[in-house]
Amino acid sequence: MSAASDMSGNASRVAVRRFTMLDIPAVSTILSESPDAAAWSPDSLRQSASEGFHAWVAEQAPGVAGFLIGRIAGDEFEILNLAVARAFRRRGIASELLESALAFSRNAGSQRAYLEVRASNEAAVGLYTRHGFTKCGRRGRYYRNPTEDALLFCRHLGGTP
Repeated sequence: MSAASDMSGNASRVAVRRFTMLDIPAVSTILSESPDAAAWSPDSLRQSASEGFHAWVAEQAPGVAGFLIGRIAGDEFEILNLAVARAFRRRGIASELLESALAFSRNAGSQRAYLEVRASNEAAVGLYTRHGFTKCGRRGRYYRNPTEDALLFCRHLGGTP
């Protein structure tokens, strides 16, 4: 368990743990209120929980407040999806999830982390920049509904760059 601070500096308890099948309904609800996150179906979430992806949820009373799903390929960790429930945003939960996932991937031997984000998602761009990610590319017309470019971000995790 780790502590996260909200924007007013009040510490609140956040527990980051591995994602389980029981978390699918809560994560689906978070996705339904997060249009900037990748839209994954409950079937996609089930598949990610059982096929070698690495996923975590952040719990804060009264339940699941956010999630992160990623995968390791070689010496790289790719963040595939990250979202926080509307009622829990701006409390450091995304940072807790991100740092937990990066620590896991570093311990697993990953040298770099990558992700993509909607070009218009200023909150996510700010989050990733604060956590040491830098822009390393762009994918034109990558997202749908609405059609939008993806910005690619990367971060060196340790070892030889």
